[in-house]
Amino acid sequence: MKRKARTPAPAGATAERPPRKTRRTCGPCTACCEGHLEGRAHGHHFYLGRPCYFLGGAGCSIYRDRPEDPCRKFNCVWLTEDILPEWFRPDKSNVIVARGAWGPDKDRPYLKVTERGSKIDSVALNLLYMYHVQTRTPLSVQVDRGWNHYGPLEFVQEMQKNAD
Repeated sequence: MKRKARTPAPAGATAERPPRKTRRTCGPCTACCEGHLEGRAHGHHFYLGRPCYFLGGAGCSIYRDRPEDPCRKFNCVWLTEDILPEWFRPDKSNVIVARGAWGPDKDRPYLKVTERGSKIDSVALNLLYMYHVQTRTPLSVQVDRGWNHYGPLEFVQEMQKNAD
């Protein structure tokens, strides 16, 4: 039986990070700034229930001068990768999906899924779980403010240890 030749992946693409085929923008979505994630921007701490100090009615008031960490480094998977459908934009799906790293050298990728104010929808949860099954990408999912981890035993143990 003759095998088909593999088509090389586009520059910068890996199995863990498929490239974007079309450019997406945040649009009206400000989910990463609304107090569902944790970080510090120009000395102002934001966390669950406390939005970023610089979030205004029209979005980020310092967008052009936003800090490298956490703002520019934040990896919204919906925005940067081609693995989630259009309806999965965080302000539409109420779920924020980001890349994380785990392992002794923090060089092994996983997806971190954070709820945005309400319990994750079963359709969204199923889509993410099927992605995990098909790609074997570890998954850390917030469900009703509790965390569930899917992946190798070492991943689950590391996530549970970090939660303590």
